[in-house]
Amino acid sequence: MHPGIKIVNLILFSIFLTQGNWLTLLIMGALLLPFYLSMKNIWQSALQMFVRLKWLFLSILLIYYFYTPNLSHSSSFVFTAELERLIPGLFRISILLTILFSVNLFLKSTTKDEILAALMWIFSPLAKININIERISLRAILTIEYIEQLSERLKNYKEQQRMILDKNDMDSFLLKKKKAFLHLIKHSGIILQETLKEAESTSGKLYSIELLSPPALIQFIFPLMISLLFYLSLFFR
Repeated sequence: MHPGIKIVNLILFSIFLTQGNWLTLLIMGALLLPFYLSMKNIWQSALQMFVRLKWLFLSILLIYYFYTPNLSHSSSFVFTAELERLIPGLFRISILLTILFSVNLFLKSTTKDEILAALMWIFSPLAKININIERISLRAILTIEYIEQLSERLKNYKEQQRMILDKNDMDSFLLKKKKAFLHLIKHSGIILQETLKEAESTSGKLYSIELLSPPALIQFIFPLMISLLFYLSLFFR
């Protein structure tokens, strides 16, 4: 599939998920499922992303639980009423998870050179108004690269702090977690500054940009199909 069509599909996929309903979520999830069943090597990275965002998902669930009114005042089952307060939060978490899995699929099935070439193809109309599309595309790909480096550095720092705090057997489990979290917040800004300085001082790195030809017309059926399925899901709301 043309890399530019992949990016268009990802954008439409994410927008429609945020604007849809449960049926939209099921349909979009069904579109992703065959890829994950046939490409089992991408599960690990998707699960790693999920683990890194676990506290975000938990906070979303708690916020929706405490700020969602109890709509089943006539229900005689307390469990049913409490579950209804969790449903909006579970819906938003499911949307974020589906988008996360779609982004992971895109990154694992597309090389950085292909992403760079695809961005240049997408931004090519801007060249008519004298906008440097090469600079925009290159900054986008550099952002992807250094986000990965920043994530890896934070992971290594977190592991180092865990090993240091584990030596203090007098601290309770919750106290260790609290100290590790505070250390990570304190030093994440420093790690970010170091990463940005490294990015600014990097010179001489070459990127090969292969100009893409327009995709075959038949490939435009994929974004059209995603759009059609979205509007059908709204119709059967």
